[in-house]
Amino acid sequence: MIFYNNQLMKQDGEARLFMVDNPTPFTNYDDHEAGIYIHLHNLIERAIDEGEDPIALIEGYLGLNYHEGAGVDEIAAYLMNSGPMSSVLQGLRDHWQTFEPSLPDSSLTGGGMGRQEALRTYAETTLRNYLEALAVYNG
Repeated sequence: MIFYNNQLMKQDGEARLFMVDNPTPFTNYDDHEAGIYIHLHNLIERAIDEGEDPIALIEGYLGLNYHEGAGVDEIAAYLMNSGPMSSVLQGLRDHWQTFEPSLPDSSLTGGGMGRQEALRTYAETTLRNYLEALAVYNG
């Protein structure tokens, strides 16, 4: 199941950054953050399988100098702890603090996109366009 909620993903870029595949809807920030880490791990793994260089992508899109290991775990951990990702995660944390679980998932009270568009965005997400969204995120 793709976890998407307009209260937590109010802008298109947030949808790309915060949507993850999870068997059940999240009920708190910590679980959602863990889901994002797993999603990043999978995006990095897929990029490598497709012949991409995730380190070069991170350095190019985010302007960071990567000096960690070359394994998927090291790359994902580095990205999760990077300055740009910290900013994104703070935005998600803020959205969770105002999250109203009694509203339907599709509630447009905070903005967002339609469910079909969200599913298409998730299906089209690659490490490259994830990093692009991360680079332009402004909270």
